Parts: sequence; C-alpha cells; structure tokens
Amino acid sequence: MSAANVKVLCFDVFGTVTDWYSSVTQEGQKISEKTGISVPWGEFVKKWRIEGYQKVLGEISSGKMDIIPTETIHRNMLEILLDEYSVTGLSNSEIDNFNRVWNRLGVWDDVAEGLKKLKENYSILPFSNGDFRCLLDLSRHNQLPWDGIISADFFKKVKPDPTIYHDAANLLQLPPEEIMMVACHARDLQGAKNAGFKTAYVNRPLEYGPGARPEEKTVPFDYEVDDFIELAEVLRTST
Repeated sequence: MSAANVKVLCFDVFGTVTDWYSSVTQEGQKISEKTGISVPWGEFVKKWRIEGYQKVLGEISSGKMDIIPTETIHRNMLEILLDEYSVTGLSNSEIDNFNRVWNRLGVWDDVAEGLKKLKENYSILPFSNGDFRCLLDLSRHNQLPWDGIISADFFKKVKPDPTIYHDAANLLQLPPEEIMMVACHARDLQGAKNAGFKTAYVNRPLEYGPGARPEEKTVPFDYEVDDFIELAEVLRTST
C-alpha cells in the first residue's frame, strides 16, 4: 500500500495520542493521599471513561442527545462516581480541578518524537470527539506540534458517524484518499475507511490499563504499527 498521495494525517486523541488511563489514575491516587480514602482508581477511571463519556457519545450518535461540552460530560459522571465510591471531603474547586484532568492528560512516550518525524512530510491534526477547548488545552499542555485542530464539535456529530469523515475532508478541501486517519480504535478507522480515507491502526494495548482485553479488529487497515515513530518510518518507505 502506497501513501504517496496522502497529504494530511488526522489523529484520534483519547487513547491514540494520550494515555488517559495512567494520567487520570495518578490524579486519583493524589486524592487518596489527601483524603486517606482508598479507591480502586483503575476501576473508577474506566467507569468514568466507558460508562460516562463513551455512553454519552453513543446517545449523541443515536440522536438521543445533543452535543454538550466534553467537560460537562465528564463532570456529570464524576459526581456519580464520587458518590458511588464514597469519596468525600473535596471542595467544589478540587472536584473541578480533578474533572479538568482530561484537559491535561499526558501522552504516550513515542508521541513527541513521532509527531515531529511525521510533520516533516505531512500536515498533522487531531480529529477527535473531544471539543475544541479540550483539544486546545491538551495540545498546549503537551506542546503538540499540530498544524490545526479538527473537533467533531464543529459538525455537531461524533465519530464514527458515517458522514463526519466527509465533513472533515470538506473542511480540509481534500479528497478523502489524500487523508489518513490514525487511531487505536477499529470502529473509528472503519468509519474513516468507509469514507475513503487511508487508515493506520496504532496498537495501544495499555489504553485501558494492564491486563485489558485486546481490541478485536474485524477488517484489515492500510497500516498497523506499534507507535508513531514506526508509523513515520513505514510511511517514509512506502512513498
């Protein structure tokens, strides 16, 4: 497969670029140190992500809900979880600060070097379900060298809505085949592939923490790599 015609790389952010599990778990552990309350933070964080954020995205995708700010989605679920796990003694400002951890997530170790290498030959942008404010904060926090930002919020839809990839292509004023979607989520890449994008699957086996079940990939993608540095090398040799 040649990437000779590809001009833009679009990146999923949560899981592909950022290590949300480790970042949020570490913040939770700081709360335990402050309050003395023992919490299984790995479990807490996965519920926050799956039963909170991802569930709401599913309802937005199905038309049951309108788009709401990422911070609001996270805050609503956080209040439920703090009550469920009996985490008390936090002020409103401390809860707000914990909620904003999603705006200051750390990235995987390969991201900085990998993006720098990829930027030598391509325009690089996040294309995420996170809203613009969240993506901007993450970019500044990690000094990511994006050429721009594409938020699903622009289109009032969420990935993998079958039309949102065409919306992104129209925004970039490029045919879909000149865009590559880079993600660690097969559903996202399947949607992009169906829209005519090139696709690169990045293995992130620790996205959901140690011992997580590997994601099932039902169809092949154009490229499959273990990190962004490998992706840069693979694309360099395939053009």
